[in-house]
Amino acid sequence: MLSEVSFANMRRSGQPHETTKVTTESDVEFLGFALGDCTVDLDQASAKYLRVVHGTALELAVHNQFGAEFGGFWLLSPQINQLRRLPEYYSPDEGPLVEFAIEAYLAAQIREFRF
Repeated sequence: MLSEVSFANMRRSGQPHETTKVTTESDVEFLGFALGDCTVDLDQASAKYLRVVHGTALELAVHNQFGAEFGGFWLLSPQINQLRRLPEYYSPDEGPLVEFAIEAYLAAQIREFRF
């Protein structure tokens, strides 16, 4: 993952003096997470799609991805990307509601891992 940061040195007059770009590359890569119990905050309209979102996440998840010692159903980056395509199979009216339900579901799953 690349991020680009620009630094501008300012003279006392407040005019830009020099611009230097620094590009950094991170060695950290998001792999995924194990599905678990969580509380999802949704509005009434999107809540009716939560059962479908959860069921699809379970179908896409990889069982015991890292062995029985770290068991569970793991949702990895490729499966998350696939889950995010679910709204494509709904009408234009329902698609945004499904998308909101997916993002709320993923946020709730990740929120459970905060220390």
